[in-house]
Amino acid sequence: MSVVITEGGRKPLSIPDRLAAPIEERAQAFATLVAYAGPYTFAGDKVIHHVQVDAMQNRVNGDQVRFVTFLEKDKGMILRTPPISRGGVQQTFELVWQRVE
Repeated sequence: MSVVITEGGRKPLSIPDRLAAPIEERAQAFATLVAYAGPYTFAGDKVIHHVQVDAMQNRVNGDQVRFVTFLEKDKGMILRTPPISRGGVQQTFELVWQRVE
């Protein structure tokens, strides 16, 4: 599986060279991005993402646990994080996957 999630309202870098762009712009771009990939397994009401690639190198070879709620009639699912610290505040996030017909 792979996921790339960005916050709304992200501003483009002022120049197309991401290594030469001002450090403040690069920091903001990094801070508003979540990206990781790897295989997954199901365990009861949880899906466990076994991270092999991550935008944050310190999370590689770790697991990301998400609680799963399946929607009726195979219409998708809701993935919910356990409480995590974001900006020093404990928060829970939900992502709704809906099957498009």
